[in-house]
Amino acid sequence: MKAFKAYDIRGVYNKDFNKDDVYKIGFFLPELLKTKKVLVGRDVRISSPEIFEYLCKGITDSGADVYDIGISTTPMTYWATAKFGFDASVMITASHNPKEYNGLKVSRTNALPVGFDSGLNELKDMIEKNNINPVDTKGKVVDFSIKDKYLEFLLKYKNDYSNLNISIDCSNGMASLLIKDLLGNSPHYIFDELDGTFPNHEANPLEPENIIDLQNLVLKNKSDIGIIFDGDADRVMFVDEKGKFVSPDLIIALLAHYFLE
Repeated sequence: MKAFKAYDIRGVYNKDFNKDDVYKIGFFLPELLKTKKVLVGRDVRISSPEIFEYLCKGITDSGADVYDIGISTTPMTYWATAKFGFDASVMITASHNPKEYNGLKVSRTNALPVGFDSGLNELKDMIEKNNINPVDTKGKVVDFSIKDKYLEFLLKYKNDYSNLNISIDCSNGMASLLIKDLLGNSPHYIFDELDGTFPNHEANPLEPENIIDLQNLVLKNKSDIGIIFDGDADRVMFVDEKGKFVSPDLIIALLAHYFLE
């Protein structure tokens, strides 16, 4: 299966992996991570509902339960994994990749990532070498909504931004799920509707052509800053008041100074 990468499982859906592969991943994952409960979140890509369905079938056929947090950002899934003490979680997303891609980001206890060298290699071997024998007593799918609790957590860190003129491009991705609850309606928003076809531009802020609309919005509104998210909202990048892209390396350096103080 081509979809097993260094840090996650990802590829063009129905080419690099398909629903049968997802079912097997779900079936063997609880055994790999020695758990009977798996937290699952997902983005709004067109293939995400089918991947969720077959992942759940695999998990429950193994005898484990699925705790479904519904559509979510990737950080939201990570937070819930650690906050509620799960030993396994899966975020269904292909992050910043084009719309035909999808994938699964796997985490273990304390939301530590499971990469190829820390478990995905074993999972791949289990899928290729072991037989599937569904248990008689199947697991269940539990509705486990966490959005309100996650917003409560985020809002503890919110400062007063009322003096800033902000422009935000949500890239039609998962940032749209939470951003107005966090920042209200004062910022100038574009592409803030959840749409897994990404009709306006690919959800990859590192590609210059994908930030043009934000740059234009910043200049049009004479904003102090422009903000753009990727598809699953685990990356955020910035444009200055002149519409110039700010390198993520500079942002990391700025944050380092802030947290060191």
